[in-house]
Amino acid sequence: RREHPAAPDLDAVLSGPGIQDWAAQQLRQIAPAGPTAEETLRTWLRCEAQLAPTAAELGISVPGTRKRLVRLEAVLHRSLLRTPSARYDLWTAFRAADLLV
Repeated sequence: RREHPAAPDLDAVLSGPGIQDWAAQQLRQIAPAGPTAEETLRTWLRCEAQLAPTAAELGISVPGTRKRLVRLEAVLHRSLLRTPSARYDLWTAFRAADLLV
């Protein structure tokens, strides 16, 4: 019986230089969207991409939350509200970036 080496955990994979470069590139794209962009995206991801809980956590209306996300879609050139979504790419990029903090 052959032994398999232990697979690295997700944080170990996300800490690699290639992934860190990719994550930084992904997150640089949201900078032009202004100071609320990161907070909006992190909250939306934390709320499992649900508009009503995101709006409640941000303290704004559901239409206001939708407008923010639509503006971010334009900046990212990717969908957030329709599939296929950038949701998992953004979650991965934020997780990788948080490992540097």
